[in-house]
Amino acid sequence: MIVRRSVLSVIGTAVLSSALLLAPASSATATATATAAAPIACKGSSCTGKNPQREGCGSGAEVIDRVSPAGGGPRVELRNSARCSAAWARIEKANDSWRFKIEIRGGRSYVANASPSYPAYTQMVGSSNAYRACVEQYDGRGGSWSCTGWH
Repeated sequence: MIVRRSVLSVIGTAVLSSALLLAPASSATATATATAAAPIACKGSSCTGKNPQREGCGSGAEVIDRVSPAGGGPRVELRNSARCSAAWARIEKANDSWRFKIEIRGGRSYVANASPSYPAYTQMVGSSNAYRACVEQYDGRGGSWSCTGWH
């Protein structure tokens, strides 16, 4: 009986020790998995015309250029995602009369309006195109844009 209790005690201690040793490894694995970048849904030209946040391209994107309208106003960022090979324009919170865009050289422009409630962004373009970000001057007439250089 005493031998049986000793064996059970040794087995129980071994199981508990194993569980404690494995717990930190499991925790570290879960943390690493949780912090891994979300999967992307598009790459390059397949991103053109799509929403950068919905496609998973916003995570890790870099600001590669900035422009402010002549005469003052909110700054527009030209953002690029190396993971998605795509770019878009982003503006901080501002009066929704402010318009901004991303242009493809010799191609389409994607225009958006600012929001007073949250940062806004345009649709994406594949970064194999020449592109730039622009913000419209808020002068009541429209049509006068300040732009970044072509990238």
